[in-house]
Amino acid sequence: MSLNDAIRSDVEQWPGTQESLSRDVCGSAQGLRHKLAGYKGSTLRPEELVMIQLMTGGRHFVTAMARELGGVYLQLPPLGDELDNGDLLAECQEITARLSELFAELAKSIANDGVIDAGERGRCDARAHALREQVVRYLALSYRVYGDELAKG
Repeated sequence: MSLNDAIRSDVEQWPGTQESLSRDVCGSAQGLRHKLAGYKGSTLRPEELVMIQLMTGGRHFVTAMARELGGVYLQLPPLGDELDNGDLLAECQEITARLSELFAELAKSIANDGVIDAGERGRCDARAHALREQVVRYLALSYRVYGDELAKG
């Protein structure tokens, strides 16, 4: 997903009209539409991108940006939420599922002609990214459950 597509996905999560979101974010009914289209070179400022994500609850843009930069964005439960070993078990099961998906994608890519082409590589890379994201999430939650005060922060 491109960064522009990600922004549009976040905007689409708004339950009201695009004009109402535009008024809150850009101060006018047409500002958001103009910035999404790049009308006369207009673009969304970082503060506006954050405001869109906060108002819509969407995290497509920050996720796409992290992926573009070679990282991951993790939406973790609020610090006040109680986590335990059961939560970690669920995360571990998700790691196993994502690892299986990666292996299946690799096997499918090789099975048809013995070569991994660019499209197949993209799909494998997407599966690998999802796996990395899940592992980092598991570690972050493990540190919250079992870490000492230094590991938790």
